[in-house]
Amino acid sequence: MDKLHELLEIMKEHQKLDRLVQGAWLSDETVDGGYRGCFFGCAMQTRHNAIGKACAKYDLPLWIGYWSEAVFEGLSQEAAIKWPVQLLEALIGFKGDTEKLRHNLSIKRLSNLLPTANEEVNSAIELVINYHKNPDEQKRIAAEYAAMSAALAARSAARSAARYADAAALAARSAAWAADAAALAARSAAWSADAAALAARSAAWAADAAALAAESAAWSRERDWMLELLRE
Repeated sequence: MDKLHELLEIMKEHQKLDRLVQGAWLSDETVDGGYRGCFFGCAMQTRHNAIGKACAKYDLPLWIGYWSEAVFEGLSQEAAIKWPVQLLEALIGFKGDTEKLRHNLSIKRLSNLLPTANEEVNSAIELVINYHKNPDEQKRIAAEYAAMSAALAARSAARSAARYADAAALAARSAAWAADAAALAARSAAWSADAAALAARSAAWAADAAALAAESAAWSRERDWMLELLRE
């Protein structure tokens, strides 16, 4: 992430000149020859695909770009202005794998939900946490389970063929045997909170004072978790 040094200096300058604002990719207001805007809108001085352009230019994973912009919009105004420099400084010092970082952040987010009053919900959350702890192993298990389910379905179909002449019934039974593996994958995808889901949830939260305070606290936790992981 050597190219991030350049972006860091840009954001330090924008922070110093008070160009960072929430709620707009790029405003019509200028400060010392530059437009005011959000994290990446201000960085790239554009309203069009600012995150994608910044990530491509500075070798930043897209998920970090979208996630960090969502955090910027969710923090209090005072905290948001400091956030770009905080994040970039931590990223520059990070020597680990950003894909593993994504999984570790998801683990922190999901662990924060436990325990709930519903044991089935707890079990579902723990299942997805286990996936994020060892995604390659979980994918292997899911693949083996799918193969086993398919084999069982084939055996069931062969045995049933002698007794049942209804092809539709055989197909339905085969599908039922194979459904668990697909359900596991779907459940993992649904529970894993990527940056787009977080941004959508942020936009949907109520705008009263209590909800805004809760929202800011949630995004502050996201910020703190990321900085903690980057500095480990």
